[in-house]
Amino acid sequence: MQIQSIADIVRLHRDDRPDEVAIIYGDRRVTWRELDESSSRLANMMLAEGIGAGDHVARVEKNAPDYFELVFATSKINAVLVDVNWRLAPPEILQIINDADAKLLFVGADFAPSIKAIEADFTTVNETIELAAVGDWISSASADDPGTQSTLDDVCLQLYTSGTTGLPKGVMLSNANLFSFIEEVPKQWLFTPDSVSHVVMPTFHIAGSGWGLVSLSQGATMVLDRDVDPSGILREIEQHRITHAIYVPAVLGFLQIMPDASDHDLSSMELVAYGASPISEEVLRGAMAQFSTAKFVQVYGLTETTGAVVELGPDDHDPENRPELLRSAGKPYPWVEMRVVGDDGNDVAEGEIGEVWLKGVQIMVGYWNNPAETARAITDGWFHTGDAGYTKDGYLFLHDRVKDMIVSGGENVYPAEVENAAMSCPGVADVAVIGVPDEKWGEAVKAIVVKGEDDLTPEAVISWTRERIAGFKVPKSVDFVDELPRNPSGKILKKDLRAPYWEGRERQI
Repeated sequence: MQIQSIADIVRLHRDDRPDEVAIIYGDRRVTWRELDESSSRLANMMLAEGIGAGDHVARVEKNAPDYFELVFATSKINAVLVDVNWRLAPPEILQIINDADAKLLFVGADFAPSIKAIEADFTTVNETIELAAVGDWISSASADDPGTQSTLDDVCLQLYTSGTTGLPKGVMLSNANLFSFIEEVPKQWLFTPDSVSHVVMPTFHIAGSGWGLVSLSQGATMVLDRDVDPSGILREIEQHRITHAIYVPAVLGFLQIMPDASDHDLSSMELVAYGASPISEEVLRGAMAQFSTAKFVQVYGLTETTGAVVELGPDDHDPENRPELLRSAGKPYPWVEMRVVGDDGNDVAEGEIGEVWLKGVQIMVGYWNNPAETARAITDGWFHTGDAGYTKDGYLFLHDRVKDMIVSGGENVYPAEVENAAMSCPGVADVAVIGVPDEKWGEAVKAIVVKGEDDLTPEAVISWTRERIAGFKVPKSVDFVDELPRNPSGKILKKDLRAPYWEGRERQI
């Protein structure tokens, strides 16, 4: 059976390996048979509630098996799952749920109070179901697969990414985006049905959901973590003999400094992928020493590219003979085209810096209900990443961002959103937000503030913004200046603000 949709993953393995474990979650073990039956009951119950092809179903919860039950269920009726970033503030969650036109909402117990506070403002949600009560909700539903078949062109996932205006955009990913390369990538990453995969990244990120679906597509067992717990990660690798994992650089750094870092047998690990934010050579070398049996792969991509499209493979991780490559993002996959484009829209010469454009089967369908932003992001099939870089011998080296986006611990933060929150703080006359180097998170959010009142403190600005935006977006530090540098048209010169903090660093992200 050829996998052409998310539902085909569970359909294939319920027949081939029904009683083998698909998901390990703490003490819980979920077999392929159980995963198939629970997702079919969910699918049939959603059909009874009027959810059909193309409809959106939203979820607000941390990593748990219910995510995969729901994503298989929605695929079985050709609906679309929207997994909402639970780290967002309630007004931000409300905006996404309404923007997605979600008809049905599933919510975890930890987030039920936040949802109660905003549910009166839902515009399309007909019913909210607490995940703890799902068993009762589906108890009378049939466990037979409803059998709906979707095409490669059908949208199957909608993930939200922040925008320069501060409003998240719904990235529509099709079955073709996810599965047209399914025969290639798992082979490159050495997945087999005997592999044990680790999913610690949140499923609302393509790194979490994509990695999980790719590994499950191969019949591998998946160890799923609710939260990122470095000591727990080390214990689970040894306990479950985990073979494959994707970690952000911040996690790789934490794993090395845990008090029990050298107390566990990590020899089962065969491949470690990393990405989502820059990594220091020190952290990478330390990780390669800690996971000495594993091959290392750096991946570069975005939500809009369905994750990884550029890879620095195991053979290029050679600290002794080719240390310069450790600063590279790698080379595009054979099915991905890449250009580095100047301000005039023409390709720049090798070694010159321009914006990275990408084209291929993994490029998103577009932004949900946002044709203007889609048109700005894609030109004749070429997706404008907003990342600046250069090429050398076919390798991509990322240098800066054309856009102002900050990546902190793998989370995207757009300065405009933070600036809007900080600007309303009493005593703030002007503000600009930048990313500055941070050893743990890659970048940290910093606010540069012009005081309107002399007694304004950094703590006051931080506290004010924390009440209005998600915690990971809140400035970690605040500096005060007499005025912000601007060009003749009044635009803040972010590069001038960033320069002192990034001085002496080759990469400016």
